[in-house]
Amino acid sequence: MIRITLLPVLLISPLLTEPSGTVMDGPRSIRSFRPISTEQDDALETYFTDAGPLAIEFYEHLTLLSNPWLAGRQPGTDGSHIAGDYVVWNFQQSGLDPAFDNGDTWFQPFDFELSRSTPTVVNEFVSVDDMAFTPERDYVVLGNSGSGNVTGKITFVGYAIESGEEGYSSFNTDTDLTGQIAMMLRYEPLDEKGASQWAGRRFSPHASMRDKMQSVTDRGAIGVILVNPPNCRDGRRGLESVLSSRFGSTNVPVVQFTEKTANLAILGYDIAKLQRDADAGTITTKSLNSKATLNIEVESSAIHAQNIGGVLQGRGDLADEWIVVGGHYDHLGFGYVGTQHSGELHLGADDNASGTAVVMMMARLLSEQYASSEDDSLRSILFILFDAEEAGLHGSAAFIEHPIMDLDSVNAMINLDMVGNLSENNISLSGSGTAEEFGVLIPSVVEASSLTASLTPGGTGPSDHTNFYQKDIPVLFFFTGITDEYHTPKDFAHTTNPAGAAKIVELAHAFASRMVDDPKLTFATNTSGGSNRSARRSSPVRLGIHPSYTADLETGVLITGVSEGTSAEDAGLGQGDVLLAWNDEELTGGRKLMDMLQASKPGDVVELTVQRNGKNIIVPVTLKAP
Repeated sequence: MIRITLLPVLLISPLLTEPSGTVMDGPRSIRSFRPISTEQDDALETYFTDAGPLAIEFYEHLTLLSNPWLAGRQPGTDGSHIAGDYVVWNFQQSGLDPAFDNGDTWFQPFDFELSRSTPTVVNEFVSVDDMAFTPERDYVVLGNSGSGNVTGKITFVGYAIESGEEGYSSFNTDTDLTGQIAMMLRYEPLDEKGASQWAGRRFSPHASMRDKMQSVTDRGAIGVILVNPPNCRDGRRGLESVLSSRFGSTNVPVVQFTEKTANLAILGYDIAKLQRDADAGTITTKSLNSKATLNIEVESSAIHAQNIGGVLQGRGDLADEWIVVGGHYDHLGFGYVGTQHSGELHLGADDNASGTAVVMMMARLLSEQYASSEDDSLRSILFILFDAEEAGLHGSAAFIEHPIMDLDSVNAMINLDMVGNLSENNISLSGSGTAEEFGVLIPSVVEASSLTASLTPGGTGPSDHTNFYQKDIPVLFFFTGITDEYHTPKDFAHTTNPAGAAKIVELAHAFASRMVDDPKLTFATNTSGGSNRSARRSSPVRLGIHPSYTADLETGVLITGVSEGTSAEDAGLGQGDVLLAWNDEELTGGRKLMDMLQASKPGDVVELTVQRNGKNIIVPVTLKAP
């Protein structure tokens, strides 16, 4: 493989020899000064002349997007906005139309929060009647709290479950909480031993904190007080922290009381007795004798980001069907997420200025193709650059939540992420099993190129195609592999392979050209494939699941796929299962799962509590080495 990496060495190599500079008289006219060039002097020009115009175009995009001036394209920064303006300018040159707000704007704004970030509690004051409570001892502000200064009577709402098992509900049909502060119990109805009546071990989906909060705010509650059920066997103990209580978000103040504080706040009632009534279903909402004041001011940790999209309009019978060509344009900035080099500038040439460049080039090529084509029926194409992929596929998740088209009308999604380092003419194509027709289409397109394609059938992985696959859309993920520069400050433009990138542009264009007017693809589910990116943390065992990167769960790990021949497949785990506990230890998320794997060894047998089809079951798993 020819790599531009050699060029800086050629340029600075004279400095490594002994100084031998000389001074001589120059020509009388500066116009006649032109020493004879050597092969070394012409290396750059020779390389790009041989590589061709697509390689030149790719490298021009790449060097701008990975310039230090853009400071690593971290979402919400000036550098990210400059990159966005550059993308828009190129889309305009290709004749695309703005994708969003019915063609009025190129940008789709959204906010996201880092999994490790927390809102800041700026001011807080909580009282009930004439009692003021002490933060961290009597109560805490929860991580999903909004800001507000509210006063209202306290209404007990039991478990705040809208619709549970066997007709159970915490509300009457006409329950109105307008102007009231809802006191709710965490989790769901318990039996006399403190275990869930509906799940046996752990809890059912009815315990979702987000659903509870939504139920009371939809009914007009102006604040929420959360209390742990006093005798809960499997629940958490004590007060949460802002970090551990990221239960979505609300626009009202939300606090958690200790049991003691709750009893003080509802003088004349006992929270344990109220819980027993809620467990038995003999109580819905109950107005208490107290009035609470919640004066909470929180400063959101949300980061403002934006996707960028342009549309190439189709025509004829296929105009209302779509192809999506995308990649992410964000990177790590100074290491705000996903790197061991925090504080150092990450330019992100391969990841993913390379994919961004290819998306813009595809827009130009396909626009020219549509303009010259005599085909009277072509699908519309959305060219989209996603923001905040590095922090958790937030941009593509935001688009999937607010698409510009009916997602059922999308024929396929092509994802270009890290395509700047082609080696040995071998490209990875993930998603080869996500359409029935790919078994014929992929070989026919690849065999007409000079490339070798390594196929992975699964449609999930740590890149934006995952969110499309989970909506039953066929996907193809183009990827040239992890390099030593991945997520380091050394991911420079000159460490990429522009000539190889030109071949990938041609291959991706060939696939898109077939997809725009071939018969519609038939989605196929394949759970055997997974990520092409190596795990960043090694462990002595491998479970073999592909966790969701966007699932909004209070606790647990959602499985989006399972790899062949792994412990997970042997145990019968599958897509849609939620892992709730490892033996009896709660799995609060992917980081906790990784910690448990790190502490295990091959041959260990663990009991996983798995939520499947609304029920919790125990699945024994024998762990294997990676």
